[in-house]
Amino acid sequence: RARYAVTPRFSLSCSDPLLAACADVLRAVPGAMLTSHVNENTREIETVEALFGCDYVTSYDRHGLVGPGTVLAHNVHPTDPELALLAARGAAVAHCPSSNAALGSGLFPLARHRAHGVRVAMGSDVGAGTGFSLLKEGLSAYVAQQLLGDAGHPLTPTHLLHLATVAGAEALGLGASVGDFSVGRRFDAQWIKPAASTPLDVGLTHAADAGDALAKMFALGTPADVRSVWIEGELVNAPDPHLVG
Repeated sequence: RARYAVTPRFSLSCSDPLLAACADVLRAVPGAMLTSHVNENTREIETVEALFGCDYVTSYDRHGLVGPGTVLAHNVHPTDPELALLAARGAAVAHCPSSNAALGSGLFPLARHRAHGVRVAMGSDVGAGTGFSLLKEGLSAYVAQQLLGDAGHPLTPTHLLHLATVAGAEALGLGASVGDFSVGRRFDAQWIKPAASTPLDVGLTHAADAGDALAKMFALGTPADVRSVWIEGELVNAPDPHLVG
């Protein structure tokens, strides 16, 4: 099915007419979704407060823009009432750790999102992110939670795989058709097969078990290690001849 995303940019999102227009589109287009930034850094939070007289999530919610079809990026500095509102509306948050680190925005409070029951998936930021690979984002997410210490939520390789696959599918309303290899799901997959003697190849060769191999994929994997990609069972790229060994 077709998916549409209404994406107000922050530089414009403080305009009531724009948010109202986004709400009109969501009502008019079946299956439309909304994605935008929220609570990425303290300066924009202060600007939203000055313009709207409310917190960031409420500025969207006032216009009916927070719901199951909403995916808000970042949410590095949420208040507890905002987390409760996101959970109540069924909205999802896209965690973009490399962008947060590159901009110095802060460390994502995953434990607080989990405590409030907010859906979280892995994402990449096309503006400030350092790439599109969810292997890199997974490693960045792991590091961020480690840096948070007791306030963080330690992530295992299995957690990272879930955030990069099933959680993303569910955030987009596609959990019934993609995200894992269960019977009846579409075959959307990547084959990760590194070239000989690369860091990932060495790591996988000496992996102790499947869990250790998955950990090494996130720690050492790059886009060059993706040999093939399938979407709905169809191969969408041929093997890179430089990687065929």
